[in-house]
Amino acid sequence: MQNFTGTEYVMIDIANQFGLDRLLWNDRLYWVNNNRPNLSALTDQAKHPIPFEKGIRALQKAEAEQPTNHIMGLDATASGIQLMAAMSGCVSSAKAVNLINTNKREDIYEWIAQKMTKLLDKPITRDSVKKPVMTFFYGSQAVPKQIFGTGTSYTAFMDTMSKVLKGPFELMKLFQSFWDPNASKYTWAMPDGHVVHIPVTVKEDKGLEIDEASHLRFTYRAEIVKPQLEGRSLAANIVHSVDAWVCREMTKKAKTLGFYLAPIHDCFYAHPNNMNAVRQMYRELLAEVAQMNLVTSILSQIGNRRITYTKLTSALDEQILESEYALS
Repeated sequence: MQNFTGTEYVMIDIANQFGLDRLLWNDRLYWVNNNRPNLSALTDQAKHPIPFEKGIRALQKAEAEQPTNHIMGLDATASGIQLMAAMSGCVSSAKAVNLINTNKREDIYEWIAQKMTKLLDKPITRDSVKKPVMTFFYGSQAVPKQIFGTGTSYTAFMDTMSKVLKGPFELMKLFQSFWDPNASKYTWAMPDGHVVHIPVTVKEDKGLEIDEASHLRFTYRAEIVKPQLEGRSLAANIVHSVDAWVCREMTKKAKTLGFYLAPIHDCFYAHPNNMNAVRQMYRELLAEVAQMNLVTSILSQIGNRRITYTKLTSALDEQILESEYALS
């Protein structure tokens, strides 16, 4: 893993806020250095103008050897797929989301767009595949069909998902298969002892009439705990529970090392001086996910019987520890 100084991480943050987070680290540093005299003039072109200006002020302080309380974040590159790749031991998926170093900063959405373009022999854009990919592994069928329809484009999308991201694709189907039409809740414990409790709810409308208000009528919608014949939330809830475990462990590790870490879902915020440690902790935790068999543990608890899950490979953890852009 490349290590950087606190000042270099501020420069990386500036490039990220401009919208260059898919470049290699050194290319981001080069861009900032190349535009250093005119950075403020580029604010209107930045993807995130206010954090961009904030980073510039932090850089000026750092270069003047003045202390700064600047906080920056680095995002996981498709955290849901990262976790499912680690849980399933899927090498091709791990490469696509930067858990295995390919000497590039991979972009899963561009990967999918290119594969679909080749299959369909027509251009498919990154923007058109991003939302379908993000929602698909959480059980959505509606969003991919909304974007691609039900014809050849949808077939190409499904074919690409099943081949390029084989482990997460099969894992999502496995999770969904454990939906119980008689269950009113799902419960499982995580490695740190945290107990996940997911009630099964449905929205129900009740018509009410108020005699004292000239028989005013209105409809009240409430969520009722009630078993459902079908449901598509189980995959999302399982993956999110692992995601939450990673956040808790990251926060505890940071506290042990003596610095403050603020996770917002899959983005981890800390002082630039601590970002080497943040990236290392994340790699170690994803390697730990690859080492453990969380699928066996969670599904055995949900199914109330021993479920044995066999990963596609059991050696993914060593490669994750060598990854470069898991957080970017």
